[in-house]
Amino acid sequence: MPFEENVRLAVSRYSMLRDVNTVYIGLSGGADSVSLLLIMRELAAERGFPLRAVHINHHIRGEESDRDMSFCQSLCERLEIPIDVYHVDAVGYSRENGFSLEEGARRLRYEIFEGIPDDCRLATAHTLNDSAETVIFNLSRGTGIKGLAGIPPVRDKFIRPLIYCKRGEVEEFLSKKGQDFVTDSTNLSDDCSRNKIRHEIIPLMDEIHGGFLGNIQRMTENLADDCDFIEKAAKDAEEKDLQTLHPALRRRVIMNFLKNSGAEISAAKVAEIEEAAVKGGGKVNLSGNTIAKIKDGRLTISAARRERIIFPDTRVHTGENPFLCDKTVIIEENNCENGNFGCIINDLFTKEMLDYDKIQGDVILRNRRNGDSYVRAGRNITSKLKKLMNEEYSEEERDLVPILADEKGIIWVNGFGIADRVKIDENTKRIWIITYD
Repeated sequence: MPFEENVRLAVSRYSMLRDVNTVYIGLSGGADSVSLLLIMRELAAERGFPLRAVHINHHIRGEESDRDMSFCQSLCERLEIPIDVYHVDAVGYSRENGFSLEEGARRLRYEIFEGIPDDCRLATAHTLNDSAETVIFNLSRGTGIKGLAGIPPVRDKFIRPLIYCKRGEVEEFLSKKGQDFVTDSTNLSDDCSRNKIRHEIIPLMDEIHGGFLGNIQRMTENLADDCDFIEKAAKDAEEKDLQTLHPALRRRVIMNFLKNSGAEISAAKVAEIEEAAVKGGGKVNLSGNTIAKIKDGRLTISAARRERIIFPDTRVHTGENPFLCDKTVIIEENNCENGNFGCIINDLFTKEMLDYDKIQGDVILRNRRNGDSYVRAGRNITSKLKKLMNEEYSEEERDLVPILADEKGIIWVNGFGIADRVKIDENTKRIWIITYD
């Protein structure tokens, strides 16, 4: 039977079951996944590996989704195959994250599948028709070799034993087995792009050339080999000057670098980076706060330089002094009778208090400036503010730290205390108490 022969051929050619522990079957209840369950049950009996099924109820189609779940549970019970059932809210997840329903459901599925142990395999029911649909869909929106190579038969723990099987062969196999299945009503609709490809374009292509699916299979296998060759060559070329590389190799090196760096990958960004590389250098803004830099033929990614926040010098007064982000620096003035302030000279208590009479000229409120430094109270060394802030604050927080300065320099920095030259001593008559709200 073509179906069984094609499954065994794919399993053998791609060593899908080598050193496998347990094989999990992604079971939706549809014809493809039911046929996969039956044929893998036969292979499990022959080769002696455990078999489990995984069903995910996306709760997209109401009672129909529950019907599919019940069907899968009953089928596995009859076949004596353990089944794990998961419930997800695909509609809510897609809405919250801005995905199409199809994409959101796919992401939730694979999030569950990724939890399967690494020494096991997850068999999904992708057929030759699915691979052809993927090729046409990718072609319609623009793609490279990777997109035209279709669905890979093996990717990490994922295996696709039906990848050589046509949908007609699946249905013939189930008919001879006398096995029923459920039909997803959304697969009968032409609303989705993939369904239009499935119900209109592929039949039309097959009408133009009866061997269309077979040709797609040969093409994807050849392109997958080409892609693998380029991938290996790109790995060897990672440390080479981008200018010296063939364009096909250069683009793959760039794509791999972006992927490994967790940056956005798009044809437009790859083209921008390649253009800069050919010119000998440049910068390309990526998503978020990252930038790609090309210098001397080498590609690096770093955080983009953020525009500094500048709070203008503002003369302070006793009371409330507004600062950035709706914050306030509050200054109170107190007198010390007879100079007796020894009861609170303890550094821990007086670090936000200073001797008013030691201030030189006007006092301004500002944030950091290049070259800022001061001698902190109780220390005999000058500390660079940049070094202090780098150790305590993130880059985004450093501009938000309030500073008081007189004509001679810094007298107080929030979080680091007052300057040594304005600290309170036994001769202090008037004090400023500083509070940052």
